[in-house]
Amino acid sequence: MVRIESLKQRFDSKELALTGFLALAVSLKFVGLNNVLMRGSLEDPLTLLALMGTSLALASLPLLLPRRFRGAGMLFVDFWLTVLVWTDLLSLRYYSDLFTLRNLGLGTQLSAVADSVVALMEPKDALLWIDFPVLGYLAFRVTGRYRSLPALDWGRAGALLLLTAILLVPFGLRVQRFEKTCPGALASMWDRPAVALSLGSLNYHLADLLSVATERFRVRKPGTDLEEVAGWFHGRPGAEVQRYHGIASGKNLIVIQVEALQAFVLNRSVGGFEITPNLNRLARRGLNFTETYHQTAMGNSADAEFLVNTGLFPAPIGVAYTRYAGNEFNSIASALKAKGYSTIALHGDRPGFWNRARMYPSLSFDRFVSNRDFQVDSIIGLGLSDESFFRQSLPILKAQKKPFYAFLITLSSHYPFNMDLDKIPELPLGELAGTQLGNYLRCIHYADAQIGAFVEGLRREGLLDESVLAIYGDHPGLTVADRQDLARFLGVPDLSDPVAWKKAQKIPFIVRLPRGRLRGQFSLAAGQIDIGPTLGNLMGTDLVTAFGQDLLNADRGFVVFRNGSFLDDQAWVLPEQDLVYDLRTGQSRPLSGAPEGLARAREKLTLSDAILQGNLIPKLNASFQ
Repeated sequence: MVRIESLKQRFDSKELALTGFLALAVSLKFVGLNNVLMRGSLEDPLTLLALMGTSLALASLPLLLPRRFRGAGMLFVDFWLTVLVWTDLLSLRYYSDLFTLRNLGLGTQLSAVADSVVALMEPKDALLWIDFPVLGYLAFRVTGRYRSLPALDWGRAGALLLLTAILLVPFGLRVQRFEKTCPGALASMWDRPAVALSLGSLNYHLADLLSVATERFRVRKPGTDLEEVAGWFHGRPGAEVQRYHGIASGKNLIVIQVEALQAFVLNRSVGGFEITPNLNRLARRGLNFTETYHQTAMGNSADAEFLVNTGLFPAPIGVAYTRYAGNEFNSIASALKAKGYSTIALHGDRPGFWNRARMYPSLSFDRFVSNRDFQVDSIIGLGLSDESFFRQSLPILKAQKKPFYAFLITLSSHYPFNMDLDKIPELPLGELAGTQLGNYLRCIHYADAQIGAFVEGLRREGLLDESVLAIYGDHPGLTVADRQDLARFLGVPDLSDPVAWKKAQKIPFIVRLPRGRLRGQFSLAAGQIDIGPTLGNLMGTDLVTAFGQDLLNADRGFVVFRNGSFLDDQAWVLPEQDLVYDLRTGQSRPLSGAPEGLARAREKLTLSDAILQGNLIPKLNASFQ
């Protein structure tokens, strides 16, 4: 009788019921998240069991607290797990990716994109919180009557910890099976949605936590990375003859990164009006690389800048601009500075956003002109309007010591494309009026108009024919939610096919040489990592540690993405999904054996990561001498 009373004191039935309610609520939220990723993704019994087991384990942790605090502990667990689900949903809507703990260092970026975050929220998100007031009421009724703080019950604590360990066994089994299927995927987290589909979304976060916690304890062999990386660059085949090498040597280089610019807008009209008449004209009168893909990861615009300027891949964890700003880099700016160029970066945002004020000196920019230096006389979206940005940039470039390399980043066409209507040239959108796609087209039309005005300003100031002008998009602006509208606009039946959607996300890459000296259209597969080497060839210099290729001298395209997938001119290979897509037909087939290019893609990513993590550029430069 005494033993039964002791057990009853240790495990109150109402508290256990409340724990079960919390576990059920948490499970349903993460099951819903998995269904957002892919409907039916939890059909595997072990994955579903692992998700439920982890939910119950987390819900049981507050039972370790003194009774008067257990209700508050349950509300704490429910609150933060709900925030986690909500953060995942917002991240999926914007990045098509899941939140990772390594993004916590980017929290300072949120204030500048507050409008974007709000725009991503949907009324149905309120359903995530429907259990919270119910749990609060029940928790108060069950645990609110306790006031004493008894000594720690070691027997109860031991039983709960043992129960937690048992509940996590399915998680361990599922991780073990996943590691056998995709070795190294959990350590790298290259494709977080794929991990969440395999483990369950809640268990993805548990795996992410374990990965972050153990990262600093991983041992790497000293010197191995440097030897392997140096050997790769020394062993790269060099071209006997580089076509067009130095054709623009001594000229200025002006590179414009256009916010959210996608390639499908070029040479298209709406209501009889060209969307991008100025970009179309530049493409006809210059070099137009029509099969260019963005390679950004979680850093979006910052990753695009990094890819283009350094020829390195985005960081495998977090964002290079925030994690590796203290590193030394070879870059377009450093290569041109060695030839006597001055270097300048211009952006109408605050200098601290994406850590640019610290990163640009590491990229060898002599000067960074931000919103602190511009007169903020016209604001659109996140900051200085493109009209004002380009207008004020002209006299700065005119006064810049020549020859110069100028890197300009636009801002007005940033998601969620809700700039003031009176500041945008009107487009007859028809049925697209009021849609996200319609708003996007208007923003891009506005950005194109400002680029056109800037080009005319360069001509007026005598700079246009003394400069190479390169323009590219940083990343896609439209999300999967806009897929149906985009399909109708493009006149295709469907964009749900992975290949069709991949092609719809291509970005422009256009280069105009002085006096239109070189023109042509190139259709080989290209990535942002190829932009630096291509421009370097034209300018008569070289990015010696770039992993991209000079597109003017390449025989075939080869584009590697941060998640480990890659494509060439014929096929798109997704190793973690065990699929190969034919880019011409859209047909898929299972991945058999080691396809051509797989080892090459993995090697490039691995060596690029080693350069970042080991700050190897100074030692590599010494090895080249």
